[in-house]
Amino acid sequence: MKQELDRIYQTRPLQNWNKCRELRQQYYKDVAGAKEQGRMLVGGSSGGLNILAFGMGDVVWFGGETYGATIGADPDFSYTCLEATEAEGFGRDACVYWRNYFGSMLLDKYYFGGPFPKPDMLLQHHNCDMQGKAYQLLSQYMGIPVYCVDQPPGPWGEERTEHRIKYFAGQLLDAIAWIEKTSGRKYDDERFARAVINDWEACRTWAEICLLNQNIPAPLDQKAMLNLFLPLMVLRGDDRSVQFYRELKAEVEERVRDGIAALATERYRYIHEGIPAWHFLRLFNVLQEYGAISVGGLYMFSMAGHWDVGDDGIWRAPRPFKELGIELKSREDTASFYARMFLGNVNYKGSFWSVEIKNQQILQIYGQWRAGGVVMHLNRGCKGTGGYMLENRLALIEAGIPVVAYEGNAADRREFDEAQVIDRLESFVESQGLSKLPK
Repeated sequence: MKQELDRIYQTRPLQNWNKCRELRQQYYKDVAGAKEQGRMLVGGSSGGLNILAFGMGDVVWFGGETYGATIGADPDFSYTCLEATEAEGFGRDACVYWRNYFGSMLLDKYYFGGPFPKPDMLLQHHNCDMQGKAYQLLSQYMGIPVYCVDQPPGPWGEERTEHRIKYFAGQLLDAIAWIEKTSGRKYDDERFARAVINDWEACRTWAEICLLNQNIPAPLDQKAMLNLFLPLMVLRGDDRSVQFYRELKAEVEERVRDGIAALATERYRYIHEGIPAWHFLRLFNVLQEYGAISVGGLYMFSMAGHWDVGDDGIWRAPRPFKELGIELKSREDTASFYARMFLGNVNYKGSFWSVEIKNQQILQIYGQWRAGGVVMHLNRGCKGTGGYMLENRLALIEAGIPVVAYEGNAADRREFDEAQVIDRLESFVESQGLSKLPK
């Protein structure tokens, strides 16, 4: 939505920003120091089966994608990791997050200093082209056990949905049995249930925060949100995650009430679709020079949020767990609820399976968040999230929505032309009647 610059909004720094940074720093310290502290270190996909690990007791989860993205934000370190992976015989068509992670392991260098933290085991789910096999390779190279759960393919709403939930829940129970046998620890069902409830609460709260960004002016910008959703990916199920997002929601609600803007000169809103280039988040600053702000997108909202989508298509946050009328009295109850939550959410990876569903989701977000255009990243680093992008672009054009696509790689700086991307994006916003604002 384009707005005339007839006013300058009040703005102020986000108070919870430092808290988020502290959680991030502490998390990566915990990963490095887990063994010394007598804690089990479990590896796997960020936002994957983190919840299952809680039943083992005092555990630290080492998320592969978030670590690979963190490396990708530092091209110098990333180059060495990527080149080590390629020297081992793996091509650039493999997941870029995994290539950064794998290279760090091969070099035995942890990005935050010291040797690479070797997990005690790997716990993984398979729902994209290479996730399961990627962690199997890591298992072989590091000589540690791995267990992979097969996620039923297809978007939510297909026939046999209940069958898929039962299938996935059964695999979760099998994984727990394997965890007990492999770790030698008795699995704590109460800790498992608490982690699942925490995950529900934190992810639904994130949805509420995202909904607040429908406000004009937007209280948050996407560059900030890309950092603010990190605890959801690495601390899923943790009490600290729930507390942080409750505090963040209260602050964002206050910003909406007080008319506090993320961008004082907001006059054009757009959504950004796809994983961003972590080494070039300055992209968002470039467009802010024109008064243009990204208010979110499908990747941003659904990778970590839990949503309810009604027959009217409106995205809403689901109710708190205590209002659902559900009791988790047994391991089976918890596994069943978690399977329903995991598969039933408007999950970003659900859009891997249907171009029509992804089109519908992007169009809904565009309208509901009152955007005026769409910016799309044709990301060569992830085949799943990059899937259907050109078809999505065509659907937007057919709907009369302004859209621009730029090519690149989320975490491999070698496949990104900054000058070309800036030129393309500036041309796009200028075509929308915007010009650079005086500084």
